Amino acid sequence: MQQRFTHVLAPLTAAILLAAGGCASLNPKPDIDRAAATVQERSGYAADWTAPWSDHFETWDGVAPLAADQAIVTALKNNRRIRAEVESIAAGRADLVQAGLLPNPVVSLTLRFPFDPVSGGSFVGTQAVQTLTALWLRDGKIKAADARLNSTVLDVSDKALRLVADVKGTHAKILYGQRGVTITETSIHAAKQLVEKIEKQREAGAATQLAVNRARQQVITLEEELRRQRRELAKERRRLLELMGFASAADSWTAADTTTEETADHEPAPPMAITEDVVIRLVTTQRLDVAASRALVEASDADLNVEERNRLKDLGLGVDFERDVDGKRTIGPVLDVPIPIFDSNQAQIAKAGSLARAALATHEAILQKGIREARTAFIDATEAAIAADEFRHNTLGGREDLSQRLHFNEQNAGAAFQAGEITLIDWLDVLRERQSALQTLNDLRLDAALARIELEYAVGGRLEVPPIAPVGTAPTSAPPDQTSPTSPPGK
Repeated sequence: MQQRFTHVLAPLTAAILLAAGGCASLNPKPDIDRAAATVQERSGYAADWTAPWSDHFETWDGVAPLAADQAIVTALKNNRRIRAEVESIAAGRADLVQAGLLPNPVVSLTLRFPFDPVSGGSFVGTQAVQTLTALWLRDGKIKAADARLNSTVLDVSDKALRLVADVKGTHAKILYGQRGVTITETSIHAAKQLVEKIEKQREAGAATQLAVNRARQQVITLEEELRRQRRELAKERRRLLELMGFASAADSWTAADTTTEETADHEPAPPMAITEDVVIRLVTTQRLDVAASRALVEASDADLNVEERNRLKDLGLGVDFERDVDGKRTIGPVLDVPIPIFDSNQAQIAKAGSLARAALATHEAILQKGIREARTAFIDATEAAIAADEFRHNTLGGREDLSQRLHFNEQNAGAAFQAGEITLIDWLDVLRERQSALQTLNDLRLDAALARIELEYAVGGRLEVPPIAPVGTAPTSAPPDQTSPTSPPGK
């Protein structure tokens, strides 16, 4: 009997040990590297998340003009929020390993002594029981944990792309803010020179005090505008330093200007091949928050499958050894079978089904939101580029540079004043129009740049036309982990 029991128990024990030994690694580096590779593929910038963040600038000395590329690389490594998100990948990896582990066997020890030692000896019993339910639930739990880990990797990648867009946008605000300050400073200098001329005319009796006051008020207005611009510029510098992970660093630096907008024929706009329909396709195939929510749908579906297979809870098999008072020893199997009288797991099945349907609805909501954001970003990027382009060309009447044309108008105003055709106040009005036109174009160009940055993020980081898949096949541009569910889980 003992030999037959051993022959029956040995294969089951081997199967349990084999299942328990097939656990995954706790090392999250491959998953973190996968997130970093996705960010680099979509944005062109590498993220070093396996090394600790730095306590000093590495790609920039903190003084020289700061390029956008330097700011992005620094932010990806040192931004504390994104580093905190990266840690969630390690937590997801641990959950995946835990999902593959079987519960520990339970060993019970029984030791009984007689009240009267003369009448008998002691009784010893040992029992070891292993829960078997986890064996057929293990694959479903692993699938759910793996889908959640994949969702975490995609979510971290999406947040990193959001960080890249924020750094680009903040750097652009600083760059165009610097240009605005230069425009205002130039206008103040020219206005002060005219004030001196008007004061000399007043002393000679050729101008009134009202004209002097009007000219001085123009200078005061420009100086107040300059203070506002410098204040906003200082705040944006500090915001960029925070995004880079160095909020307490000095702000005595400027943004490097590497653009060629002054000599370009047209303002930057989305490529001609990027239409609104293409933008919608890009959202469904490459936007990462959509893919992350899709992975959560898969995880919730796996959770539902686990609960449906968990109707018979705590089923256990083990072995029992006993030695009675006479010294006789016995060994035999133990089978723990729960009786589903009160709890047949229906409540948990219903809950898991509801959560699975909620996950699907959430995924669809995120997809709808992503499509809306991408479509509005496409409109903004297209119209903002057209507005800046038309303002420059319509104001100029051709391809001539706006600042040169306005400077020409200012010189003509000076010549007209010398000829007695206009007054100094008229000349001051020409200066005010020049300053207003340059500031308007500067603001329009900033709007176009910010809209283009937001459009790139809204479609998943790349403004490229995805290939059209043949009928009946999945889109070729969609990663394998971005398959879309077609029906609510649990139905």
